[in-house]
Amino acid sequence: MRRLNSPIAALALAGAAALASAPAHALFSDDEARRAIIELRGRVELQNRETDRRFEELAASLKELASRLEQLSKGQLELQNQIETLRQELSRLRGQIEVQNNEIAQLQRRERESFAQLDTRLKQFEPMQVQFDGKTVNVDREEQRSYDAALALLRAGDFAPSIIAFQQFRSRYPSSPYTPSVLFWTGSAQFALKDYKAAIATLQQFLARSPDNPRAPDALLTIGFAQIETGDRRAGRRTLETVVEKYPESTSAQLAKDRIATLR
Repeated sequence: MRRLNSPIAALALAGAAALASAPAHALFSDDEARRAIIELRGRVELQNRETDRRFEELAASLKELASRLEQLSKGQLELQNQIETLRQELSRLRGQIEVQNNEIAQLQRRERESFAQLDTRLKQFEPMQVQFDGKTVNVDREEQRSYDAALALLRAGDFAPSIIAFQQFRSRYPSSPYTPSVLFWTGSAQFALKDYKAAIATLQQFLARSPDNPRAPDALLTIGFAQIETGDRRAGRRTLETVVEKYPESTSAQLAKDRIATLR
């Protein structure tokens, strides 16, 4: 690609004009002028080629730069898209973590409640120490409640229901430390209902099982009274005399003396 407005082309035209207007004696010969013009044209052509080459190099550089800028722009856009995707993913993960934390908190709360309920249930079956008849004994909580319920019926004067409750207690807890007391109160309730023979049998069972029980004097006294009520006054008298002999300082001994006095 040639450009006539380049400095070298203008110089060549000026030289040609000068040769045309110069006197004949100042001009070169035709051959020399032809060679000079050819040489000048060659230089101009060379310069034009160099200029074209440099323009092409510059255009290639610009094209490469434009390509790099386009790639960079695409890379930035892709990077921005990736960043936005990561932000969305991070937001989603945070949401999941929050949900999981809430679920964990709920599970921990339920676990604490379950353990508390389990602990409460276990405590219902754990033995508890109680003071009973001068001794420390271990009983289950339900066993304690059953005994107290039967005893409450007796104290309320519900003798027949109390006997049933005590019998059920013995069936359910045959080895209970409350058994001697259950026998004593059962015999007492039977005596109150004037079932004297049953009272005698139950209280004799009580004495055979627990001869050193603090309620032994009362049990023996009740047996004596029951024997008298059944008409066996001789056996009743002997039983009351035994109370006086074995437990002279007891209240039962004084009651036995009073009843013996009425038998004379």
